[in-house]
Amino acid sequence: MKIPVENIVELTVEHQFLQAYPILSQLRTDLTLKEYLDLLNEMRKEGKQLFALYHDTSIVALAGISWREDSYNERYVYVQDLVTDVNHRPSGLGYNLLSYIHNWAKEQGAEYITLEA
Repeated sequence: MKIPVENIVELTVEHQFLQAYPILSQLRTDLTLKEYLDLLNEMRKEGKQLFALYHDTSIVALAGISWREDSYNERYVYVQDLVTDVNHRPSGLGYNLLSYIHNWAKEQGAEYITLEA
C-alpha cells in the first residue's frame, strides 16, 4: 500500500492558484474563476497569503492568512477561508494544515492565531 505524501506550501504563482480554485470554490460557491483571481490579486497586494496542503500532487486543503495587530500591540495571524476538499473530510488534513500554520506563525513572531468562525 502506498503511503500518501503530505506537503504544505505557500501558494505564490498562478498555476498554484488555478490548482487551488476547485477547493476554495467548495467553500465560496458563488465565486467565479475570474472573481477568484481578481480577489487573489487584491489580497496579495494587502499582504494576505494562501497556504495549501498537498496530498501527493493534489491540493486537498487551503487556508488564507493575514497578519493583524490587537489593541495590546501583539501581532497575530488571522486564518480565513479554511477548507478541506469534500472527498478528504474528516481525514484530519484540515487540522494538519491549521497546526502547520500555527507553528509557522509562532516562528514568524506571532503571539497567537485566530480562526474566522
